[in-house]
Amino acid sequence: MNLSKEQLHQIKALIAQRGFKDVDVQMEILDHVASSVEDKMDENPLLSFDAAVSETHQSFGVMGFSAVANGIANSIRAKYSRLFWRIFCSAFGYKYVLLLCFSIFGIYKMEGLLTKDNFYMFFVLAMLLVFGVLIFSYINIQVSGYKKYLSFKSGNSFLSLLGADLIFTNLIVNNTPSELTIFSINVQQLVVSLSIILFVLYFNAAIRTARAGIRETKSLMEKYKLLYS
Repeated sequence: MNLSKEQLHQIKALIAQRGFKDVDVQMEILDHVASSVEDKMDENPLLSFDAAVSETHQSFGVMGFSAVANGIANSIRAKYSRLFWRIFCSAFGYKYVLLLCFSIFGIYKMEGLLTKDNFYMFFVLAMLLVFGVLIFSYINIQVSGYKKYLSFKSGNSFLSLLGADLIFTNLIVNNTPSELTIFSINVQQLVVSLSIILFVLYFNAAIRTARAGIRETKSLMEKYKLLYS
């Protein structure tokens, strides 16, 4: 038999009471529970809905829905982690080797034309601009219900680590002797150039992963609209 909308709402409320707040995780658990309840009521037409739900909950064992929820959450996080690293590592493919080398060379030369303080100020301003754009772009999304979905939070999780590159570059600039050279190459300038390129590649992968999370969340919101309206 098919459960009614009211019965599905009752199961959803039970799941929420158990502490599972992410909507997409709730819905995956709901799918498991609803299928089991329907099967039990088909097998025994005299079994009430409440009894079927109780039996189903007991069948999950002492951990209840936690084992299923953990598996679902880990699967969602792993999905976006794989996507991020696939995008990030693809930039090192043979198609982009020359572009990467040219970019590193260009930044290295630009550092040579600027003083240390001027270049660092330029870099900090660029980073602040990036973070400003990110905050402005996502503030509306954060208040529109997207943050209730683990898919959105997992897709955007890599953006929170962007500041690590700024800290890393700061350590390089302040702790590497500016006069240190190897084969006439200034080590500080080279490492900073590499750091900036890695930041750009990381930023690209993080943004594309976040967009994938937003698209998936939007799709899920449409899918669950009837149940959550």
